[in-house]
Amino acid sequence: MRNLLKENLLISPFLVFYVINSMQLGGGALFDLRGMSQHAGYDTWISIIVSGLSIHILIWLLYRILNKGKGDIIAIHRDLFGKWVGGFLSLLFISYFLILGIFTLRIYIEVIQVWIFPHLRPFFFSLILLLVISYFVIKGFRVVTGICFLSILYMLPILLSMLFPLEFAHYSNLFPIMDHSYKDILLSSKEVTLSMVGFESLLLFYPFIKNPERSAKWAHLAIIFTTIIYVYVAIITFTFYNQEQLQHTLWSTVVLWQIIELPVLERFEHLGLSAWLLIVLPNLCVILWGVHHGISQLVTINKKILLIAIIFIIAIVSGFINKRTSIEQLSNLVSEISFYIVYGYIPFLFLAQKIIYRLKRDN
Repeated sequence: MRNLLKENLLISPFLVFYVINSMQLGGGALFDLRGMSQHAGYDTWISIIVSGLSIHILIWLLYRILNKGKGDIIAIHRDLFGKWVGGFLSLLFISYFLILGIFTLRIYIEVIQVWIFPHLRPFFFSLILLLVISYFVIKGFRVVTGICFLSILYMLPILLSMLFPLEFAHYSNLFPIMDHSYKDILLSSKEVTLSMVGFESLLLFYPFIKNPERSAKWAHLAIIFTTIIYVYVAIITFTFYNQEQLQHTLWSTVVLWQIIELPVLERFEHLGLSAWLLIVLPNLCVILWGVHHGISQLVTINKKILLIAIIFIIAIVSGFINKRTSIEQLSNLVSEISFYIVYGYIPFLFLAQKIIYRLKRDN
């Protein structure tokens, strides 16, 4: 597939850094440290590092799969398992991506409902936002990548704003280090997975990278950058809250913004959450592009009609998820699926490709 794409549709290898970062940070940087710290407590920052290190192994596996398959996951599935089984597996992967998009959008809407507009209707907000996103998606992956590049620049002031709570920091909260068992740290690492996923989008946009073999180092750098940011946010949060407060605070990272007082702005969290839309936007752009691009390869259908259908599916499902319990259930579902996709299916695909290619070569 890669050879069929025109040069003006491809992105430079270094831009992979921004796409992967946008995917990981767009939905995860407002992550719920309450859930992550249930097992490892203040040692959760170690769990984040462990999770980041494990993802480097998965990135290595992904590039081995993609470099050998010379195409995206749709082509690789077809090559390994045939048209029907491969198509079914591709449909499952695209469905996972669709669920991830619904989750990312619904979580952001919930934060907006809690902190700014309590009576906001999820369906209409989703529809308006998705229509804006569809404009970028229809223009192609290069435009989507440009949005990802800008989002990293927008994110830096937001991260700097989180330094304000250090005035009230209790650094003793972080000690003693390694106060929990290895089992607890690993269990906490599993909870971190949901905030670290998104790098598997590489399976869809790989053919759109110019000289994709050279982009591996940028993918690894993206994981390092994401891990550093999450450790940074976790340490600031842990030095501000005690364990009891943390377990009773739903959006602990957002509450930190309430501390900031400016002469011209009384509620800084309103500004922070509004600016965070610029971080969520590229995440949803990549997801919507990936779902649209994937399905268009599996079935013959007008691309504009397909995009409209995907938009309405996401908006309608988001509108039906109204209660906090439903959002918790969706979060748990996405967390479980993400864990098995990245830590189960990616190694399985690597082994399956290795075995099948060897059998073909021997025959």
